[in-house]
Parts: sequence; C-alpha cells; structure tokens
Amino acid sequence: MAVITGWVLLVLSLHVVLPGLRADGVPLPNGKRLSYKLNAFSIFVILYGSAVALAFGTPYLPLSYIYDAYVPLLTASVVFSVALSFYLYLSSFAKGKMLAAEGTTGYPLYDFWMGRELNPRILGGRVDLKEFCELYPGLIGWAVINLGMAHKQFTQLGYVTNAMLLTNSFQLYYVIDGLWNERAILTTMDITTDGFGYMLAFGDLAWVPFVFSTVSRFLVDSPQPLGTALLAFATLPPQLPDRWTRSHTPIRCS
Repeated sequence: MAVITGWVLLVLSLHVVLPGLRADGVPLPNGKRLSYKLNAFSIFVILYGSAVALAFGTPYLPLSYIYDAYVPLLTASVVFSVALSFYLYLSSFAKGKMLAAEGTTGYPLYDFWMGRELNPRILGGRVDLKEFCELYPGLIGWAVINLGMAHKQFTQLGYVTNAMLLTNSFQLYYVIDGLWNERAILTTMDITTDGFGYMLAFGDLAWVPFVFSTVSRFLVDSPQPLGTALLAFATLPPQLPDRWTRSHTPIRCS
C-alpha cells in the first residue's frame, strides 16, 4: 500500500511543483470554464527517463520488484481506488459542489459508481483530481510497470527479448501520444460529462496500469523471441497488414 500511495503522491507533487501550460476546459453547465495545468509529458520524461537510467544502468532501482510484487501492488491499487472513491462520494455533498447528472440519481450505489461531483479539486483548486488521475499516475504507471517487466526479464535471461521490446515500444507510443496531447482530454466525455466516482477511479488507477501490462508480464513467464518474418510483420506500418488482410479475405455473395 505504501508503494502505491507513495507513487501517487510523488506524481502529484511533481504536478504541483513543476511548471506547465495552462488551458481552459469547455464551458460547464454554469457557463464557466475551469483552468487546467498541463505538464503530464514533462513528468513522464523525468520519471520514465530516471527509471530507465537507474534500473538498467545502476543497482539502485530494482524495478523487477514490480513483477515480484505484482499481485500485492494490484490489490493495493484497488484498495486505493476504493478509498479515493469514498472520499469523492462523501465530499460531493459539501455545499457549492457542481454535480454530474448521471451521478445524482438518488441511488447511492449507482451514484458511488458513476461519481456525483463533476470536477472535484484539491489544494485550493490547483489540482483537478479527475484530469490528474486520468493521465498522470495510471498512464505513466503503466509504462513503468512494463519497464519493470523488461527489467525482470533482463535479470533472468541477461537480455531483453525482441517481443518484450516491441510490447514496451508499442504501448509506450500509446502512452506518449496521450500525454503529449494532454490538452485533447479536456474535451472528452470523461472530463466534460461524467462524474468522478469509482468507475473512473478504478479504471484510471488499477485497470489501465495493471490489466494493460499483463502482456509484458506474460512475456516474463513465457519469453517469446520472434523470428525474422514475425518481427518484420510486427513492425510494418499498420496500413499494410490491413490491406493484405482485406485483399486475401474471400467475399461471399448470398
């Protein structure tokens, strides 16, 4: 539990301390726009770059711990998500809160799941909890977990297989794209419409980092070195395999 809590607090501290661009969200039901501080990509570069350097270049960061403690870390992230969800639910009853329509049905369990408050903020409004959890600890954490799996494989085999490298690279591209285009999330349904409750808290902090990293975890247990043909096919631009599949798919006429 200490590792998960410490990770979230570390990322939160960097978000508060480091500079970032300012952007306004879409108009809220009351006509106002909230201001957001955007520095997810900078934080990613610092944390991921440091993890790579320290884990693979020094003995001071044994990232293979993530593999060894995968289930306890996953369990702790679920517990953290539940605790955060209770805080969000209870704090939403304070006076002056802007509520989401989908989370104010009057059915407590449903409202707890969907989230009552639209844009919960802490630290005097400096941190938007929903936007922060959407991108920062979970998405960056996903990349770090994958890196930990690669480090575990390196400690076992003395090298990292090409399948592990590809998995890390492809999923890292997705993470970088999301963080680099952080401003775009301000127009998504998660930010503009949904309340922040258990559904998003669990999805952001537990589901995304731990479920999406199961591929790299599998490759630790079952290394899958790719041959030349498979490696070449896996690294083709995505349009080419799609065109090949379409051209070799028989068309049936009824």
